Amino acid sequence: MDGPFAEPTNTREAILGAAFRALRKHGYASVTIQRIGDEFDKSPSLVYHHYDGKDDLLVDLMGFLLDEFEASISDSGDPPPVSGGDSQPVDESAPERSARDELDIYLTAAVDPASLDGAYAPDAQFVTVMTELRAQAANDEAYREHFDRSDRVFGEYLERLVREAAAETEAPDGHAAGASPPSVPVEEVVATLQTFATGGMFRWTTTNGGAWVDDSRAGIGGYLERVLPLVETDEAD
Repeated sequence: MDGPFAEPTNTREAILGAAFRALRKHGYASVTIQRIGDEFDKSPSLVYHHYDGKDDLLVDLMGFLLDEFEASISDSGDPPPVSGGDSQPVDESAPERSARDELDIYLTAAVDPASLDGAYAPDAQFVTVMTELRAQAANDEAYREHFDRSDRVFGEYLERLVREAAAETEAPDGHAAGASPPSVPVEEVVATLQTFATGGMFRWTTTNGGAWVDDSRAGIGGYLERVLPLVETDEAD
């Protein structure tokens, strides 16, 4: 379960890998520098040498993972696995997904991750600990700054997907008397999807059962059906 830390190239990556494993195993509340040191194959004292405390280390861990995500979508243009866990082989023979398919994966990962298969299935424990970490931003500025950046990165990724999905969608018929329906700014759609996903993850990780999942997915799916044909697809100058 080392994910991106299977082959660390330096001491920092080795420490972050130890933190990644300890966090998945113990959760935010119970993870400690000592427990992180227990996952480290070198002297645990190195952890204290490089980091002031648990939160300093965990913020750096999240920054590293976000850097990996940003690089993966920048280099290939394709979305990376969202699991945060073990790497899984990609089926090269599988049909290419549309932008709308990618949006559906993103939204489903937030509220019904168990229904996804393969490399794009989020790891339940990873999703849970990321939700725990996001909750720390309510009282910790370093976490808040990280999630500000995270929202910007994912927002840019979603903006590309929304524009592509809108371009794939047939334009709606004009209104009565030949009037065209008003366009919708892509930023408005992205903000709505991010808020849905963040709220969905919190609800999924903090409640039992999922009677609400189908209704929420139907609601956001209906929203996309209505709004995608109206999205402004041209990039701003």
